Amino acid sequence: MRLHIYNGLENEKVPKDVTHVIVDNSVTVIKRWAFYECRHLVSLIMGDSVKRIEEKVFIYCVALRFIRLSKALEYIGQYAFLNCRSLEAVFLPSTVKSI
Repeated sequence: MRLHIYNGLENEKVPKDVTHVIVDNSVTVIKRWAFYECRHLVSLIMGDSVKRIEEKVFIYCVALRFIRLSKALEYIGQYAFLNCRSLEAVFLPSTVKSI
């Protein structure tokens, strides 16, 4: 198991071999391409401060099975979950205004 705490920093490099991610409570936006090709990522838990998931965030996260979305989430960008073929279900909070 390889755990990563995502801080949403401008030049943050998420290790490609990460298996589990916790999004820090200070993060309000998950930036575009943040988890691009993290092919071993299985689960991600985000705090309730995240309001935006930008475009193509989880593209090619082929092992992603579980994601806990923020209760304050308002926006999910285009192709955010493209080719996340192991993801069985995503429960959207009622706060989501745009997908």
